[in-house]
Formats: sequence, C-alpha cells, structure tokens
Amino acid sequence: MGYICKVKQGNLLQEEDATFIVNASNTRLVLGSGVSMAFKHHCGSVLQQEMLELYQNVDKPIVQGTVFATSAGNATNFQYALHASVMNFNQGTRYVEKIPTLQTIRDILENIEGYLNWYTQKNSQPIKLVLPLMGCGVGGLEKEAVINEYKTFFERKVTFECKVVVYGYSYDDYTLLESICRKV
Repeated sequence: MGYICKVKQGNLLQEEDATFIVNASNTRLVLGSGVSMAFKHHCGSVLQQEMLELYQNVDKPIVQGTVFATSAGNATNFQYALHASVMNFNQGTRYVEKIPTLQTIRDILENIEGYLNWYTQKNSQPIKLVLPLMGCGVGGLEKEAVINEYKTFFERKVTFECKVVVYGYSYDDYTLLESICRKV
C-alpha cells in the first residue's frame, strides 16, 4: 500500500471526486491571495466563516506547519478542505519569520497524513488528495526543492492507499513536476 502520485497542470479546484484538497493558507486562517483566493471564490463565503469560527476556538497561536480540516463550503467536487498554515500571519512577527521553510512543508505533509489516517479509520472508500506547490508563491520557496520534498514524502510506504494529485498552476510548473517525479 502507499501513495500513487500523478501531476497535473491547471486549477486544483477543478479536480473531481477528491476527498481532500489542500489550501495553502496562513496562521490566521484567512482566505487571502493565490490558492486561498481561489478557495474563497470556489467554496463561497461559508468556508471563510467556518475557518474564522475554527480560528476563534483555537486556544493558542497557530504555528506554521499546522493543518486544519473544514468542510468544502459550497463546493461539491471534494469532501474536505485541508488548510495548511504556510505563511505566518501572527502579530508581532518580522518579515523573515513570516516566510515558510522546507521544514514547514515537511510538517504540513506529516500533518496531512494524520488526516489521511483518521479518514481511513472511519471510511473504507479510497482517498484522493489534491495539493498545490505550497510555499512557492509569496512564500518564495524554490519549486524544485518543494517538489523534491513531496517526492521523498510520497515515495514512503504507508498502511493505506491514497491517490495524490499535485498541481502545477503554470505549464512550466507542470513540466518541472513531471521531470522530477519521473526520476523514481
């Protein structure tokens, strides 16, 4: 058993029949720009409201690498949104502390896997996880380094089967994903 990976080019929110789609979010759980803005448009304001309620019920500051699950809002093509805290928007942080590191990406992948384990314990249905290149937009991480983190993580054996679809928004992102992921 394990992860079965595929790469695609385009808008990850157009993926059909997904269990989880990952939102590259922030530590304030605000749908802002990039992938988060796409979630806001696709899932409606009901999703942002659910995220704000979730944020208000957290008893300590959210740190980068944390992942929270919510409904899909008004979207019908996936079951759950996983909000990965990529950018640090906590008050009092300097610019340098807002930017993610590759360790942030590793932490996010580990936390996502926790939700996959949770899901498999409650459901016998196959899992489909869809994710973007996290931290590569305003986060400034090198795409090749993030893709290599994904590749290393998803080559591992796990106790469940999960189809993973990694999206490159641009054609250049897609071709980079293809070139690295083919080197198995």
